[in-house]
Amino acid sequence: MSFDGIIGQRRPKEILAKAIEQERIPNGYLFIGPEGTGKEALAIDFAKAMFCNAMFEKPCNTCSGCRRVKEFNHPDFIYILPKPKTAKTDDVRKIFDSLVAEPYARKILWVSPTIGIDEIRELRKTVSIKPTERKRIIAIAEADKLTQEAANSLLKLLEEPPESTHFVLTTARPNTLLPTIISRCQEVKFGLLTDSQVESALLKRSEISPEKARLVSRISQGSFKRALEWTDHDLEQKRSVAIDLVRTSLRDNRTKFQLIEKVLDEYDKKSVKDMFNLMLIWFRDSLILSNNSTDEVDKIVNIDQLETLEKFTNAFNQINYGEAFEEIEKAIELIDRNVQLQLIMIVLFNRIHKILSSKG
Repeated sequence: MSFDGIIGQRRPKEILAKAIEQERIPNGYLFIGPEGTGKEALAIDFAKAMFCNAMFEKPCNTCSGCRRVKEFNHPDFIYILPKPKTAKTDDVRKIFDSLVAEPYARKILWVSPTIGIDEIRELRKTVSIKPTERKRIIAIAEADKLTQEAANSLLKLLEEPPESTHFVLTTARPNTLLPTIISRCQEVKFGLLTDSQVESALLKRSEISPEKARLVSRISQGSFKRALEWTDHDLEQKRSVAIDLVRTSLRDNRTKFQLIEKVLDEYDKKSVKDMFNLMLIWFRDSLILSNNSTDEVDKIVNIDQLETLEKFTNAFNQINYGEAFEEIEKAIELIDRNVQLQLIMIVLFNRIHKILSSKG
């Protein structure tokens, strides 16, 4: 069994390979793990393997079955993803095209999409008809986005699954799923990718220099999806702005407001969230330096900014790093909850100002 397109995740691949080889496949799988670690990519490869026509290594990625699954044209492979009721067909196709191009980089076109009851009702109609090739695979991405009504309807399918139908649910937030849904599935857990795994994959799958691949792999924090996003953006510029945000938190209110206005004029919500994540990494690097542990220097993400990082760390008597992490993470959460960006930044500036105790 071959899942060569999946980065790392040895144990999940072994679980699926063994199940397919022994022909003992449960009716439901629940792939659990952080975003960007390969849950959806492996769900697609699992479907390929189930429909693969090759005699030995599956998926072969060349036969008709593999190609149709990859292109989402197989009649017995159903892939459900969160979307609004008003989603246009062209937009949905764009998302599937993005998965065809790179299974780790599914496009996100909408804010707070869900999987509604209409989607599950349509699914129930489909599975009431026998599959064309003796089995059917249903993948549900971000199953935690199921509405309550949709989740209850899906539960009935999982409790009495149609013959030869297998479900693969993916989620980064299993605690938001119905416990009864979880109990009906075999859990397969995905871990964060290592820096070396991300770096190697970047060099193979994108046009990037070794130096940038090393930096991006560290900043991505175990997510290949995030790593791919960083390769498409001006990392240096965003990191520079993130460091300015930290510095400016110690300045007067007028300077703070000027920088906030500048950032909001030039960047969208996602970019601001990226900058907050870079701030978080900056403080983590500073914490490593402040511990004066030579053994941990290789864990520093911003290794190319070591001199600047040392000056920042030495400029303060003490930094309450735990509180700094908490405040930045809280700001990131508020962005996800669609709180006004200007308010989030003002509050964060004031909190960081209190946390940093300058030597003067």
